[in-house]
Amino acid sequence: MRFTVPFDNGEQVEFECADNPVSRRVCEDILRGKTYPYLSFLGSVDTVLDVGANCGATTVYFALHYPKARVHAFEPGSIARAIAERNTANLENVRVHPIALYSCDMRTPLYFAEGDLGMASIHKREINAAGSELVDVRDARSWAFENSIDHIDVLKVDVEGVEVEVLLSLGDLLPAVKVIYVEYDSRRARRVIAGLLEGTHEIFSASLLLDQGEIVYVRRDLADLPAATEDLRRMLGEAIRDSL
Repeated sequence: MRFTVPFDNGEQVEFECADNPVSRRVCEDILRGKTYPYLSFLGSVDTVLDVGANCGATTVYFALHYPKARVHAFEPGSIARAIAERNTANLENVRVHPIALYSCDMRTPLYFAEGDLGMASIHKREINAAGSELVDVRDARSWAFENSIDHIDVLKVDVEGVEVEVLLSLGDLLPAVKVIYVEYDSRRARRVIAGLLEGTHEIFSASLLLDQGEIVYVRRDLADLPAATEDLRRMLGEAIRDSL
């Protein structure tokens, strides 16, 4: 389905997503800045990775906020990727890659749910057992090296159960990442991610449940900036207004 949504700066963005109300709501929340809040204090942003791009809402959101950055979107699923490519066709700073990032190179089934592109994963579960397609998977660090990427400014990882593997693979690049938006779907993953980032990043904001949630990690030196507190106050004010 196609729809128009107000971007978080007030402009209207035309967007396409899977033909169901859940997908539309998820994409609207992303494009309005509710899911992955834009942070004003990051300074220059040159390299953005959207790992698990789905139909491209986060990719579009980042590309519009960071027009001078190169935005790399990774989506192995053919249906979701085709939508993402249409959504980003007019954005010159975006490149959509037909691969998944992981901790090794392989070719493996991607399992998907009927009518819900967001549940696709290389792990087969009850919720994504409707079908599968073979996809190419790349070791994240090797891919970055081959593409001459020696730093990442903004990193989003939402890959349905293999977030830890992606972060572990990126390894030595993580300490310098300015902001990391990451989803987890188990308490083990939450604990491992916290251990990986506790020495270099602070939790900026989060939606936390025992076995599922989304966390925004900001590099410690940036989290200490007065502008970081100002952004938190702005976000809190917006949340209060939305709840009224």
